[in-house]
Amino acid sequence: MKRRDFLRNSSMASASLFTAPFLLPSGRVFARSGSRLVNHVVFVLFAGGIRNQESVDQGYLSTQGAGSSGNILPNMLSGAVPGGSLVHSPWAPALSTPLSQQGTLFRNLRYASGPTGHYNGHTVAMTGNYTDTGLNLNLNPDFPTVFEYYRKHSDPMPNARSCWWLSTELGPYPSLNFSRHPEYGALYGANYLMPGYGLGEAAVQYLGSLQTLHPEEANRVQGIKAQLDGFFNQGPGQVTGVKNSDEDTRSIQQLYLDLLSGADTLDLPLPDGVPSYFLTGDGANIATGWKILDRFQPELVVINTTNSDICHDNFSEYLSALHKADYAVGWLWNKIQQHPVLANDTLLICMPEHGRNLEPNGLVDANGLRAFDHTSDENSRDVFALIAGPSSVVAQGRVVGTPLSPVGESIDIVPTIAHALGFLDAIPPGMLPGRVLNEAWT
Repeated sequence: MKRRDFLRNSSMASASLFTAPFLLPSGRVFARSGSRLVNHVVFVLFAGGIRNQESVDQGYLSTQGAGSSGNILPNMLSGAVPGGSLVHSPWAPALSTPLSQQGTLFRNLRYASGPTGHYNGHTVAMTGNYTDTGLNLNLNPDFPTVFEYYRKHSDPMPNARSCWWLSTELGPYPSLNFSRHPEYGALYGANYLMPGYGLGEAAVQYLGSLQTLHPEEANRVQGIKAQLDGFFNQGPGQVTGVKNSDEDTRSIQQLYLDLLSGADTLDLPLPDGVPSYFLTGDGANIATGWKILDRFQPELVVINTTNSDICHDNFSEYLSALHKADYAVGWLWNKIQQHPVLANDTLLICMPEHGRNLEPNGLVDANGLRAFDHTSDENSRDVFALIAGPSSVVAQGRVVGTPLSPVGESIDIVPTIAHALGFLDAIPPGMLPGRVLNEAWT
C-alpha cells in the first residue's frame, strides 16, 4: 500500500474504526449456565452475495460457457480444484482437512422471504426473522439480534465484552448490534468494530512500527490515538447507546493502544511469502476477529465478509474474493484449534447472507465473463450453511439437503446459536419463527 493511501485511509478512521467506543455496551459476567453444547460460537456471514453454482456446486466457469469446473473453496469444501486456465490465483489451503469434513454442510438452504439485499440478508441472519424492508436503512432492526437474545436470556447476564459484531463496511451494518425492540435494545447490545481502515490493510503495514513512519504519518496516527482517547475518556452520561463496564472499557482501550503502538500486531490470513498488500478487506476483518477472540475469548462473535459483492460487474474478481475469504476462514479455524481456551469448545458457522441471480446482468469483465446481480429471483434465495465443531457435538462429514429438497432456512441460524449456547428455552415463544438445525448434531 502506498503511503498516500495510508494517509487517506487513516484520515477515514475517525469515521469508521473509532466509532466503536460510541457503540460499546456494558454488562456483568460471562454466562456459564444452561445446557450448552459449546461455550463459544463464531458466525461468519460469508457474505457479499454468493451463488451456489460457484460455491457448493463447484461450477467455477461452467455457467460462463467455458466448461471448467472445480472447487475454489478448498478450506470449506471437499473437492478437486479447477484444472486448466484459471482466472484467479489459487492459494494452497490453510487446512489439511476441509471444514465440511469437520462438521455438517447444509448444501441447499433457503432464504425464503423478503428482498435479497445486503441489509436484508444480514438482518435476517442476525435476527432470525425475515424482513420486507427494501432499503439499506441506517436503522436498528425491528426484531432483536442474536446478541440481545444471548445477553438478556443467559443467566447470569453476560457482559458486553463477551459478544462482538465486526463488519467490513459502515453504512447500515453498525446498526445491527442491537434492535429497536422495546423489550431489548442497547442494554443488551454487542461491541461493534469496523476494522477495515484503522486496524486493517493500512494498519498492518504501518501501525506496528511507528518509529519508521514519516513525521507527517506519525502525527496522523497520534491524532487518531487522541481521538480514540477522547471517546474512551467520556463519562457514562456523555456516551449514547450501549456501554461497557469501566473494567471492560479499559481492557478494550488497551487492545487499541497495543495495536497502535506496536506492542501487539495483527496476524494476517495470508500464505507464507504472500505480501501484505494481498490482504483484502475480508481478510482484515477476520484477522481483527481473531485478535478479539485471542485477547478476550468472547462467547459469541459475528464477522462478515463483503468483497464478493464485486460480482455485480467483475466475475473474475468475485472468484478471487471467494477464494481469499475461504482461505481466511480456514486460517481462522486453525487459530481457534490452537488456542488453549477455544479449541474443542467452539462452533464455527458460515452462511452467505443471500445468493445471486441465475441470469447475468449484461456486464462483462476483462476476461469476457458475465456479471450477476441479486434481485430476489429464486436462485438468489438458494444458499448454503456450514457448521463445524468438536466431533463430540457436530456430525463430521455429513451433508444434508439437495437442490430439489433444501433443508433449513436462513432464519434457523439464530435459534441454532441459541441452542448451542444454552439460552434458547428462555426466549419468549413466538420471537423466533425458525428452528434449530438439529441435523448438525451427533
